[in-house]
Amino acid sequence: MPAYFLLVSDADARAINRVDFVAESPDQAFQVARNVADGTYCELWEGLRLLARMTKSGGELWQLLATAPKPAERSEGRSIAAAVV
Repeated sequence: MPAYFLLVSDADARAINRVDFVAESPDQAFQVARNVADGTYCELWEGLRLLARMTKSGGELWQLLATAPKPAERSEGRSIAAAVV
């Protein structure tokens, strides 16, 4: 089974937690994120490949964000993955 990890930060981005796990597929890997609190920012990775950036809006509602970092993020190194990986 492929290895995945989830980067999770609170609404204030004060703390970043990394959760490593294995799953049969990306949709099963997403199920790990379902338990995070509302307002939480998450990045789902399969190895070095970013699968999704998302924020939990409430209940089972997620806001999906662009997966390609903006030029400013690339040049300034602001991706949370860069801070944790």
